[in-house]
This record gives sequence, C-alpha cells and structure tokens, in this order.
Amino acid sequence: MRATLLFCACLLASGASHAKSVIQSQFNHLGPAMHSLEAPSGRQLAYLDEGKKDWQVVVFVGGSGTSGRAFAMLEFLRQTRHNLELRFIAVERNGFGTTAFDDTLGYPDYAEDVEAVLAHLGVREFSLFAISGGSPYAGVIAARNSARLLSVHLASSLTWWDPANLQCTLPASALTFYSEDPVAWFEFAPESPVHRIPGFQDAAFDDAARTFNMGGQAGDPAALHHEFQLYCQPQLPDLTAVTAPVFLYYGDADSLTPVEPHAGRWREAFGSAEVTTRLYPGEGHDAQYRHLDQILVDLAGLGDKLVLCDRGRKTRLVNSARARTLLDKGATLGICAWRD
Repeated sequence: MRATLLFCACLLASGASHAKSVIQSQFNHLGPAMHSLEAPSGRQLAYLDEGKKDWQVVVFVGGSGTSGRAFAMLEFLRQTRHNLELRFIAVERNGFGTTAFDDTLGYPDYAEDVEAVLAHLGVREFSLFAISGGSPYAGVIAARNSARLLSVHLASSLTWWDPANLQCTLPASALTFYSEDPVAWFEFAPESPVHRIPGFQDAAFDDAARTFNMGGQAGDPAALHHEFQLYCQPQLPDLTAVTAPVFLYYGDADSLTPVEPHAGRWREAFGSAEVTTRLYPGEGHDAQYRHLDQILVDLAGLGDKLVLCDRGRKTRLVNSARARTLLDKGATLGICAWRD
C-alpha cells in the first residue's frame, strides 16, 4: 500500500512539473494599447505609451493616413527597442482611427495635442521620430519644442507637395478609392523587403481599416483629403532653434518622397543642427521599415555605429570604419533577418 501511494505521488508531482513547463503564468503582448485623454482644448485624444517610465522617450508620428496605432507596424523589432530602453509615445491625428475630425485644425493643433499628452505623462525631454507624411507634423513639433529635443529622426520624409500636383487638386470624393479599400491604401509591392516580416502586410491592412473606419467614419475620405491639403502648403516652420542632432533616412529610388528635393529642404531648415543623412542606394519608400534597426540604434544615441550582417550571418553593431571594411567583404546593412 505504501509503495502504491508513493508511486501515485510521483505521478502527480511529474504531472505538475510538466504543466508548469508548458503552461505560461503571464499574458503575452497583443500590441500597443490605446489610451484616451481630454486635452485642454476639450478634444478627446487617443494615444499610446509603450515602454517603461524611466526609458528614453520617443515621440513617434506615423505616415499619412495612419491611425495612432500604426506604431504596431514597428514592433517587429520590439526586442531591440526593449534592449535599447526606448519608450514610444504616439498621438493619433485629426479624423483618423477613433479621433474625431475637425476641418479647422492644422499642424500646430496636432503639436498642441502631442504637448498635452506629454504634459499629462510628465515627460520633459524626448526624441522625435516621424516617417513619410508624418514629418511635416514633426517639423512643427520640433520648432515649438526645440529646447526639449534629444534628437530628430525623419525617415522617407515629406516636406510638402507642389500645389500644382494632382494630389492637391483632387476632390475629396476621389479619395474614396483609398478610404473604402484599405488594401489599396496600404499594399506593398511584391518585391518590397517588408514581406520578409511575418504578418507585416496584414498589420498594415489592419491599420488602414482602423484609420478609415474605427471611429464610425465608414470610409469617409474627409480626413485624408484634409491632410492632403495640409501637404500642399509649400513651407516648413522655422527650425533654426533646433540644435539637437538630426538624422535623415532615404532610399534613392523612392518615388513617393524622393531624396531631392525633400532631404535638401530638411537640411536647409535644420541649419543650426548637425544633420546626418543616411542614403540607401536602390531602395524605395519602404526604407523606413527596412532600416528601422538603424533608426532605433540612432535614437538610442549610438549614431556612430552601424547595424550590419556579416558574411557569417551574424548581426553586428560596429563603428563606421569597421563597417566599411565588412561591407567590402560582403556584409549587408541591417539585421541578418533581412537576408533570410
């Protein structure tokens, strides 16, 4: 009898141990959570805050026609972001996602919204990271908060459109082609490197659907048309007070935001700052994602280092001189996952 009881006890202990090894005790991360805040203006703001409170703050501004949750598309490098201790804060823009649309608002109003969220969170200093059509908004944020900036990072970045361009003359009704079809708005070309990221294209479609429908817009193109009209204002704010380091990232084959004239305009506008331009030969508008690893490293204050994958398929972070030697020997820029 005693032997039988001992045998049963061993079985129970073994089963408990096995359960402990295969069953998790904590929840997994499902992506950024959106929060709500009433701004001093009375507007209801939607924002996210991802990272520990004592990490370096990065204010992120997504591209044109994206919701505040577009940051989820950057989380394919979440582990690197965590290792570098970068806390991202993003505020949703006028009329997208769950944020109500007001056709009287412009770039300065969005900057006020961002400032309201930063004040609510007790944030003083921050880095600024914007991609594509988020960059004109970031320019105004930088101009208004120059003394608070740790660094500025603009990827595949727009300045403005020539008012004679087709985008500036289209009626709002023409944009229903995009607002009613998230796939058409955010589909990457088959040859884009982003297809190497598991689930990335679906995440982009999800954000487009959120952008144009989450707040009950039902595909209404009014907010997108309004944003396009802002891009047709041919000017940048006065950025001469910005002395923090500035980094620009462009693919030289980008037809949506070509390196010239846009990079030249930004370099001239940031005339008081040290500006580093990272130009990627043969790459297009998706350079903003293809080189996110380098952007995160730059955000963390390691701008003298380059991320590359050596011939042995080992990801390395090396200084510029060493990087040139390794690149000449067959290394490639970015983490090795880009080569898989």
